[in-house]
Amino acid sequence: MAGGWGLHAGEAEALVLARQKKADWFLTNDAATRLFVSMLGIEVHGSLGIVLWSAAKRHITRKETEEALNRLEQSSLWLSKKIYEEAREALDDMYGGNK
Repeated sequence: MAGGWGLHAGEAEALVLARQKKADWFLTNDAATRLFVSMLGIEVHGSLGIVLWSAAKRHITRKETEEALNRLEQSSLWLSKKIYEEAREALDDMYGGNK
């Protein structure tokens, strides 16, 4: 662990690099890291946010987005069922409810 915030060495190194490069976003699924990074004033996103952003920008299709959501839900990344429901509702909003 690096420091008192529970950041692992890799996360700490990624944060240093992000600050050096003046990155627009920091990508992590780790809750403690997300909190710490956001307190530094850096926009932070996780896997689910990136999937939804990609769909909103039409970099991936609705079908690809649904498949990505299903894979995330079956992965070791834990998010509540409510979060996944809200993600699917957001997807419906993006595509006007059409499947």
